[in-house]
Amino acid sequence: MSQNLEQTLNQFTEDVKRTYGETLLSVVLYGSAASNEYVEGRSNINCLVLLKEVTPDELRKCAAHLPEWHKQRISTPLFIDPTYVRSSVDVFPIEFLDMKQRYRLLHGQDFLQKLELKRERLHFQCEQELKGKMLKLRQLYLEASQTGNRLALLLTKSISSFIVLFRALLHLQRMPASGSAEKIFAGLSQLRLSTEAIARVYDLRRQDEALSQTEIDTLFRRYLTEIQAIVEFVDKMNFEQS
Repeated sequence: MSQNLEQTLNQFTEDVKRTYGETLLSVVLYGSAASNEYVEGRSNINCLVLLKEVTPDELRKCAAHLPEWHKQRISTPLFIDPTYVRSSVDVFPIEFLDMKQRYRLLHGQDFLQKLELKRERLHFQCEQELKGKMLKLRQLYLEASQTGNRLALLLTKSISSFIVLFRALLHLQRMPASGSAEKIFAGLSQLRLSTEAIARVYDLRRQDEALSQTEIDTLFRRYLTEIQAIVEFVDKMNFEQS
């Protein structure tokens, strides 16, 4: 972790501690900034704040800090309380799994480590989310297919959410799922799923590269084909196997 990121996190944690005092239970860094996927100056910093209770009054307490946090690329924090966690872990298992796979405790109790996620709920949400995002991708392709720049933006914006779902898929297959994106793609390849176009889109997201409209369109078609194959794999996957 870079010194700049470390300083940013330290300042953020102190801001939250001063703002919430005894009502604060945990401060958690999650996502790319808690892994080797973080790209300084490009990646957002995602944090979760666990309070004893989340109310509008509590939320407003940190409003004055938001401009400075955003300036440091800290996204508006996710505020939750224990009641929400208990009632939502079966509704959003993939989101909680993604946090558990890539997080760093900045302050307080490590509540993520204790969370137990039901595999049948993960399986259901993984299939549901993949099918929904594939349909949306097709729809957006139709709308953006005449413009290379719009297609490129659509591709690079879509890849992050798919990687989260790929991690869940590997978890269900009892395969390592907390490593880099490259390791996630390698894991999918072990399941005989093609990821060449998916990996290419991921590279485009991390580095500026100009492609012609023909190249973008070809890449999008291959990308969509690979996504569809993964959707079909999940659809045929027996829960007993996972």
